[in-house]
Amino acid sequence: MLTQADFAKRRGVGKSAVSNWKKAGLLVFAEDAAGRMMVDAGRTEARLNARLDPTRGRPATAPEASPVLPLAAEPDDGSLISQRNLSRVRAEVAEEDLVGKRMKNAELARELVPAVEAERRLGHLGRMARERVQSELRSRAERLAAEREPRAIMALLDEATDKAFAALASAIAGGALDDDDEEDVTAEAA
Repeated sequence: MLTQADFAKRRGVGKSAVSNWKKAGLLVFAEDAAGRMMVDAGRTEARLNARLDPTRGRPATAPEASPVLPLAAEPDDGSLISQRNLSRVRAEVAEEDLVGKRMKNAELARELVPAVEAERRLGHLGRMARERVQSELRSRAERLAAEREPRAIMALLDEATDKAFAALASAIAGGALDDDDEEDVTAEAA
């Protein structure tokens, strides 16, 4: 875990490049032991390596002489493990990108609504359901009081519940949860 400034030094770029990567959503953050949000260097580098063109741009400072790797060297177990880790990190990054794109597309397609709006609509829907059921039961109160057979009482209650929810479903299909019709539907249910 590194700060953004330390990550810029590690990557050999300026602080503005790291800020630009942050705005573009290329940095992966995680909490450190103290609870601060820090840059997860390994996952971020994997994401950057997968996304950025290595031929564009250059480091802010000249890199130190990097050791030259022999071309004919046999891969050892450590390099195989690091390749597996790199491919696993790339798969995680690709999955995160896919989920992000799906969320963005769903939001643009209006399949997602803000939580406050959903809570308001669900609360309104619950009130409508309660009022419809109470209204149906009130209209059958005398028949329920006169009935002595438990099966007949259950049949009356089932009929009232089914009728209330059928009316609720038709009201919803007619746009009863829209803001404009909210007062009319509540008054109609009573």
